[in-house]
Amino acid sequence: MQLSLKEIKQESVDVKSFKFDLAGINFDFKPGQYIIMKLDVVDERNGVRMFSLSSSPTETGYIMISTKMTGSNFKKKLESLKVGEKVDIRGPFGRFLLQEDYSKQAIMLAGGIGITPFRNMIKFATDKKLNLKIILLYSNKLPEEMSFKKEFDEWQKINPNLKVVYTITRPEESRMQWKGIAGRIDATMIKNNVKYMGNCIFYVCGPPAMVDAMVTTLKNMDVSDNNIKIERFTGY
Repeated sequence: MQLSLKEIKQESVDVKSFKFDLAGINFDFKPGQYIIMKLDVVDERNGVRMFSLSSSPTETGYIMISTKMTGSNFKKKLESLKVGEKVDIRGPFGRFLLQEDYSKQAIMLAGGIGITPFRNMIKFATDKKLNLKIILLYSNKLPEEMSFKKEFDEWQKINPNLKVVYTITRPEESRMQWKGIAGRIDATMIKNNVKYMGNCIFYVCGPPAMVDAMVTTLKNMDVSDNNIKIERFTGY
């Protein structure tokens, strides 16, 4: 389908969100799914990229993707789009889905731009008032790289089942003062925030190295494969 660009929004120092108008198109998707976009760009992947939807199914009339602006030919083309300009989008796809079993806690481990599907899931759970306990551990190198923090802080106030923990791995390199938690997500941080490890589904999303490290950590904590869902973000 061809969708028109509706809005571009700066989310953090290097992340932008792009809203596309559904214009009456019935686009049904589940929290956690992704779309495939094609732009008129000559590159190693023929101008095709996959993007997790950062908007929730409860946000009607448009879909939104959020991505790190890396300076690649594809990202330059995406950033140069004018409001009203159309792009080719296919979807939805993917099985990195929000659980339907609300008896287990959802533990979301996000690295950098890996936050996008979690923004989708958390917005959905908050809007629907799901009886699902969610704990999000969100890691970035610098505080200025955090996306959606204002929204997450607001949603915590209205969703008693939501807890968000931010951590910064290189606070000394930031121009901003950071008084929060510092360091990578590790076993200690998980244990400090998750009481009942055996009654959780763990979602891990971010760069491949971060995802692999988190999976190893979780397995060393005796979390079974059946309770781990992963999504690797490659080729920003």
